[in-house]
Amino acid sequence: MTIIEKIFNPLSSFHHKRIFRYLRELDIDKIIDIGAHKGEFLEKMLKIEKVNFFYAFEPQKIVFKELNEKFSRNKRIKLFNYAIDKEITNKKLKINKLSMTSSLAEINDKSFYLRFKNFLTRTKSNFEDEYEVQTNTIDKIFEGVKLQKTLLKIDVEGFEINVIKGSLVKLKEIPFILLENQFGNHYKNNDFNEVIKLLSEKNFRICKKFLFPTMHYQDVLFEKI
Repeated sequence: MTIIEKIFNPLSSFHHKRIFRYLRELDIDKIIDIGAHKGEFLEKMLKIEKVNFFYAFEPQKIVFKELNEKFSRNKRIKLFNYAIDKEITNKKLKINKLSMTSSLAEINDKSFYLRFKNFLTRTKSNFEDEYEVQTNTIDKIFEGVKLQKTLLKIDVEGFEINVIKGSLVKLKEIPFILLENQFGNHYKNNDFNEVIKLLSEKNFRICKKFLFPTMHYQDVLFEKI
């Protein structure tokens, strides 16, 4: 665990508790966790007893191993070691020393935030490794699964719109979407306004925002109108 993770983990725990208190009042029985990382969000949401099934996706090999060791015995959870995209293919995943910020998105090398993050993690590059991962879509994976009472949580570091574009059929059923919105230009071709526009066209509206304590990003909850 890096020093920055030791700093951020307590803040992340506080942040997820706030989200938990809100989500537990929603009429949901399934949670799809895209970008589950080491299960930080998942661990808190497991306390929502009325949620019967959790589907957690994490493409990083080492991180998934830890996720699997932690949750594989829980019968409420199904784990997947691949990425979610708008298409079924293979893509290069860029692995960051701060593993929670690894991404399929194209990095903006001019981003001040990324340069500052590199300084904190004592790295010269925005990523320390890169390898091919399998991708799939929500529409394909959940083709025969009813998602009328589902929360779709997406935390994929600038790749959110790709996940949504691969979910357009199932979005007709899904009533809630929780998306991470980062402040700053960390990734190329990443505009959260495009996400809002696309979801608006699919009859979603913003109903709640959860600002992270360090104020560098927020989680945005959308609900079906």
